[in-house]
Amino acid sequence: MTKLLPTSTAGSLPKPSWLAEPEKLWSPWKIEGEALAQAKQDALRVTLGEQRGAGIDIVSDGEQTRQHFVTTFIEGLEAVDFEKRETVRIRDRYNASVPTVVSAVSRPRSVFVEDAKFLRSLTDAPIKWALPGPMTMIDTLYDAHYRSREKLAWEFATLLNEEAKELEAAGVDIVQFDEPAFNVFFDEVNDWGMATLERAMEGLKCQKAVHICYG
Repeated sequence: MTKLLPTSTAGSLPKPSWLAEPEKLWSPWKIEGEALAQAKQDALRVTLGEQRGAGIDIVSDGEQTRQHFVTTFIEGLEAVDFEKRETVRIRDRYNASVPTVVSAVSRPRSVFVEDAKFLRSLTDAPIKWALPGPMTMIDTLYDAHYRSREKLAWEFATLLNEEAKELEAAGVDIVQFDEPAFNVFFDEVNDWGMATLERAMEGLKCQKAVHICYG
């Protein structure tokens, strides 16, 4: 990229109304079964076309295949029970019903790599892919196993690093970590938040970015 100030988006873009209700948190899919996978790819094509038409230089998937920027990645992990839910205070701003960590977390397979490969097949433009950061992940769960925000964050950092490296290998040019929790838990950011985020980025050769909202 030779432009002085190449343009991009934060990563999340509204979904088409035929896929899910726009601008609604955890909006359920309007399509089911095998048709849903095709519908997600169609939405990704639409989003890519909108970005290119608007002159965006660095494109993203618009998070069209995700119900939520954090929990969709968590759904791909083992040891998180989405049936066993607890109400927690998220980002110290609102209460939400969230899944529970019931044992040692693991990532049996990649979560977003196939979607990234599909996007890569559609464009030669630089691609940016967003992942939730470790601190934001632990703030969107109830931990009934580790009983330690820091310990769970380190576990998630390792799994995120694995995913990020696979996204890089799939042709992603920029891996972005979304850490809105950094704008809330300042003491934890200093104590271990930055360190766990650096662990998530460890060894990446592609460009890295961090997105912190709630400004």
